[in-house]
Amino acid sequence: MNDSTLVLVTGGSRGIGRHLAAGFAAAGHPVLLTATSAAGAERAAAEIAHQTGATVLGVRLDVADPESVAALLDTVTGLEAERGIRLGVLVNNAGVIESTEGPVWEADPADLVRVIRTNTIGPFLVVHRFVPHLLDVAAATGEPVRIIDLNSGSGATGTPQYAAYSASKAALFRLADSVHHFGWERGLRIFEMSPGVIESDMTRSMPIHDRRTGDDWTSPAALVDLALALAGGWLDAWSGRYVRAGVDTPESLAAAADGLAENTRRLRLDPREG
Repeated sequence: MNDSTLVLVTGGSRGIGRHLAAGFAAAGHPVLLTATSAAGAERAAAEIAHQTGATVLGVRLDVADPESVAALLDTVTGLEAERGIRLGVLVNNAGVIESTEGPVWEADPADLVRVIRTNTIGPFLVVHRFVPHLLDVAAATGEPVRIIDLNSGSGATGTPQYAAYSASKAALFRLADSVHHFGWERGLRIFEMSPGVIESDMTRSMPIHDRRTGDDWTSPAALVDLALALAGGWLDAWSGRYVRAGVDTPESLAAAADGLAENTRRLRLDPREG
């Protein structure tokens, strides 16, 4: 990944996505961020551009609307042609969580559908539309391209209070399995990155985090450092696998990269194993 590599961050106007968009911009990359509100996306992009001096643009996106995703790809290809840059990193960050904690049968069905629609259908549609273009970029440049999915400990180990959110994040592991399997030989990498527990509007709305204090929150800097390392190409052995900011560092992952077992950090349940 070089300084002309375009980074696309879905849900990049606030929270974790905002930290990531700003982090890539501060590292010198042109960034395209999205939000469900065009005005919100444009405002966030302008603020990050002012802070970093980088090229940052914001556009509206509904990740679960195929037409909206198709329009985003048109925007990307237009930027590539106009500015002589190429999309090299896609960050699937846009996500939501249930409005209330509790058993799934007490939840509002519309709320459950909203979570699955955004967190599962959305990334599947984005990958479906963007991977052919990313593969073209990899073929044209001879350099790998990379997808970072914002996963969660709720996907890896489960959070009973948020069944739909946990299910939606677990689904991303299956998406990554397929992308890694069919994409590796063609220069496509994908990573399941948990941000840890970043203090944000979403996490502050979750009662399970009410007792967290300063050191219990994951540092946004740790998140950005890990994302930059994954995008930078020196942790490609972790493609298709789960990593967690605040626990893993670029250095610890690089040290463990040699000799990874087939199922290390992959979501697997084998009835033949104890």
